[in-house]
Amino acid sequence: MNAITMRIVRTAGGMTRHVPCLAPPPAPKGKKKRHVPDPIKTNGDTGAEELRLLVERAERIEQEIKGMQDDLKDVFAEGTARGFDKKAVKRVIATRKKRREEHLEEEAVYETYAQSLGMI
Repeated sequence: MNAITMRIVRTAGGMTRHVPCLAPPPAPKGKKKRHVPDPIKTNGDTGAEELRLLVERAERIEQEIKGMQDDLKDVFAEGTARGFDKKAVKRVIATRKKRREEHLEEEAVYETYAQSLGMI
């Protein structure tokens, strides 16, 4: 509850008078919480505009990725139509991404395991 206090006010003629007013509520005790302003609210339209631009850019990139994935499907379908095995083509692509030494090491380990299991 707010308490009523009296405040001294000086009038235009230089006279003073007491005017009732509400006292401010007592300050909370303890540590004050740090206020971190919301960047979108503090920047107004600028922050909202930046957010909209970021979202639109991400949506365009997603559309481009989907288009490229469709193109890749078409390439593999074309390879299959020409008689190439899709799994083998994907394995060749994965191998070409690796360094030669890394690929040779993986092949040596694979052959060792296959021999120990009697597969080769």
